[in-house]
Amino acid sequence: MKIKTFRFNDFSENTFVLYDNTKECVIIDAGNYSTEEDAEIVSFIETNDLKPVKLINTHCHIDHILGANFMQKKYKVPFCANPKESFYLEHAHT
Repeated sequence: MKIKTFRFNDFSENTFVLYDNTKECVIIDAGNYSTEEDAEIVSFIETNDLKPVKLINTHCHIDHILGANFMQKKYKVPFCANPKESFYLEHAHT
């Protein structure tokens, strides 16, 4: 398994892409916020011919979900997070 780490947004949040030789990947804590950050993670995924299969959040504080909508729309993948944190998602303007 390989792990690519990105440092995104003004909070310097860590976003991870985990992948292996199957080329499937999971995106953990999508904190990409700007169009430049969106382009950076998409470029990495496309350059490495990866196929996102899931978007996972360790928790739903704002710095960890800034890129969730973008990644879901871009890759049409399921979003997995603790249902007890739905409050954060319902009130986020991402």
